[in-house]
Amino acid sequence: MTEGNQQAFENRLQKEKKPCILQIRDLTVNFQTSAGPVHAVRGMELDLHRGETAAIVGESGSGKSAAMKAVAGILPGNAVVERGRIEFRYHHEDGSPETADILTKDKKWIRRHINGKRIAMVFQDPMTSLDPTMSIGKQIMEGMLWHFKLSKKEAWNRAVELLQEAGIEDAQRRMKQYPHQLSGGMRQRVVIAIALACDPDVLICDEPTTALDVTIQARILELIQRIQKERGISVIYITHDLGVVAKVADSVHVMYAGKVVERGTVNEIFYDPRHPYTWGLLSAMPDLETEDVRLYTIPGPPPNLLLERNKDAFAPRNPYALVVDDKAEPPMFRITDTHYAATWLLDPRAPKVEMPKELKARIRRMKKEAERQDGSRL
Repeated sequence: MTEGNQQAFENRLQKEKKPCILQIRDLTVNFQTSAGPVHAVRGMELDLHRGETAAIVGESGSGKSAAMKAVAGILPGNAVVERGRIEFRYHHEDGSPETADILTKDKKWIRRHINGKRIAMVFQDPMTSLDPTMSIGKQIMEGMLWHFKLSKKEAWNRAVELLQEAGIEDAQRRMKQYPHQLSGGMRQRVVIAIALACDPDVLICDEPTTALDVTIQARILELIQRIQKERGISVIYITHDLGVVAKVADSVHVMYAGKVVERGTVNEIFYDPRHPYTWGLLSAMPDLETEDVRLYTIPGPPPNLLLERNKDAFAPRNPYALVVDDKAEPPMFRITDTHYAATWLLDPRAPKVEMPKELKARIRRMKKEAERQDGSRL
């Protein structure tokens, strides 16, 4: 994550002119409940290019998973899409291009053309996404039999190859086993194999390593990165773990109360954050060298998503809040061509406010550590 790496990434995107395969515009999703509508996603926007890794970060309930379930076409029955577009660009089997707004398609079309085939998801807990009554082999083969009409023998052989690609030894024997017979790390590898079975264009990873120990987490992340490089697929990570983001992401979208409040390249978000909420998230990362004796926490409770928003949702928890935050929701202010943040602190009329000193010191340490690691790889 050195400045040189950031520039190299931006230059590579321009040079290769990677196509944008997923474009989200003004996505707004509510959930109907007995207490009233829950405003889960509010005007989300995101561009995902081929081969890119995008990360969506934020606290629980910030709208990360709801937005990506809309992309995958698997929103629950009480979800209502108020407005927006999700344009997905793909190619048919004959090579002809197609652009489809997923929000305008019915469930039958989505199941046939999107679910698993072109957009696949890896969920946080593999035990909730694996069927305990079905063998591992049948669960991997299911998508291939449905989408590609392969014979059972062809699907079986392909499933064995996928398990091997996912790093599972003795794949033939594992095909006949059931989820409860595997460890947590192996189950997550099986879920990844299922997600890759139909060779999707986009892989959405929803907290894929949260339920695993640190050693297995690293192996799963390395596995996803290797497969992404080999297949050239695009990956979206949904996570609250900024340590994961630093390792895998090209671009980062920070969400709060259903809205993207800051977005940029990974270096811009980590080394030059501009939104006070992003400052809080970075300050809350564990750091052995910090001078604080206690781990930082963002003050105040999470926002009530039942409330309509006509002001800055983060204002009640923001120690740098301005009077205008209680009167109007801030727009996205441009910092660079790739970096934007929704905070009134970026308005030219606002008083100059800098990030906390301890966070500045932490960022300097992060930069030095990144440069040291880059130098050790040469």
